[in-house]
Amino acid sequence: MGDKHPYPLGFYLALVANFFFFASFQWTYVTVPAYIQTLGGGATEIGLAVSLATLSAVVGRPAIGRLVDRWGRKRWLLIGAGLFALEPVLYLGVPSVWPLLAVRLLRGLGIAAFTTAYITLVGDMAPAHRRGEAVGISGITSNLGMLFAPAVGAQVRLEWGYPVHFLAAAAIALLSLVVLLPIREPDRPVVADGQTGSGPGWRSVIRIRSVRAIALGSTGLAVAYGATMSFLPPFAAERGLAAAGGYFSAFAVAMMATQAAAGWLSDRLGRRAVAIPGMVSTGVAMAGLAVVGHDAALLAAGVGLGLSWGLVRAGLDTALIDVTAPEARGTALGFLYTCFDGGMGLGSFGLGIVAQAAGYATAFRAAALWAEIALIGYLIGSRWRR
Repeated sequence: MGDKHPYPLGFYLALVANFFFFASFQWTYVTVPAYIQTLGGGATEIGLAVSLATLSAVVGRPAIGRLVDRWGRKRWLLIGAGLFALEPVLYLGVPSVWPLLAVRLLRGLGIAAFTTAYITLVGDMAPAHRRGEAVGISGITSNLGMLFAPAVGAQVRLEWGYPVHFLAAAAIALLSLVVLLPIREPDRPVVADGQTGSGPGWRSVIRIRSVRAIALGSTGLAVAYGATMSFLPPFAAERGLAAAGGYFSAFAVAMMATQAAAGWLSDRLGRRAVAIPGMVSTGVAMAGLAVVGHDAALLAAGVGLGLSWGLVRAGLDTALIDVTAPEARGTALGFLYTCFDGGMGLGSFGLGIVAQAAGYATAFRAAALWAEIALIGYLIGSRWRR
C-alpha cells in the first residue's frame, strides 16, 4: 500500500459501520431511563440497567477476545451489530422492568463483540508506520453520533412514541451490519499448530509485561470517565452550575479533535510520548473538576478530559497492537478493554461510595489520584517504544 492510499476499502467501511453502531447506542442514551420509569422502575433499576450492560461486557470480553482471534474479526463485528439491532426490538415486548434488565445483558455483549473485533481489524489493516493514525481515526467515528443522536432520538420519542423510537435504533444498527457485509479481512497467519489464527491464549498474552502495563495505564482514564458520567450532573446541580450538558459536548468535541492528531503524532514520536501527557491531563482535569466554581471552568474541565481520552486511547490502544502478534491481538485487546470496563465500573460504583460518604468533589479527587497511580504503574511496567 502506498502512502497515497494507505488503507484498503474495508478500513473505510469499518469506520462507517462503527459510526452506525455507536449512533444506535447513543440514540437511546437519554430515553432508556425514562422508559424504565414507565415500566414502574426507579433510580435503583436505572442504575442496574447501566451496571448489567457493563457487567456483561466485562464478563464476556475475555472469551470474545480469544474467539476474535480464532473465528475472525468480521464474524464478531456482525454478531455485535446483530445484537444491537435485536436489543431495542426486544424492549417493546417486555411487560415489566426485570425482563428489560435481562435484555440489557445483550447490550454489553454486543459492545464487547463489536469493539474488540473493530480495533483488532483496524490494527490488521493499517500499515505499521501508520498504525497510530489509523487507530486515532477509528475512534472518531465512535463519537460523531454524540453530536446529534441523543437529541434526535429523544425528539423522535416525543413525536412518535417509544415503538418508533426503538425500531429506529434497531434500523440504525442494521445499517452497521449491512455496511460490514462487503468487508474482506486480511488473511490471518497459520501458526505452529496448523490452525488459522489460533495463537497464544489468554494467560500467555497477559504474561507480557508491557500488555499488563498498558492495561493498568488505561484504568486511570477509565475510572475518571466512569466517575464523570455518573456524578457530573448531580455535582453541577449541587454547585448551581448550568453547563452540565455543555461539559459533555466540550468533552466530545475535544476528544474527536485530539484523537486523530494524537494517532498521527504517535507514529512519529512514539506511543508513550502521546499517552503519558494524556494520563497527566486526566489527573489535572479531574482535580480541576473537583474545585470548579463557575460554568467556564466546568467547560474547561470537559475539554481537559476530552484531550486526555484522545491522547490515552490513541497511544495505548496502538501500543498494545504493536507489542502483540496478529494472531493474539483480539485476546490482548479483550484484556485491555476488560480492564477499561472494570475501571469504569470502579469509577461509577466504587467512587459512588466515596461520594456518598464525603461528597462528589472528594470522589473526583480520588479519581485524579488513581490517574496518577496508573501513570506511575505504566511508567514502571513499560519501555520506550518508537
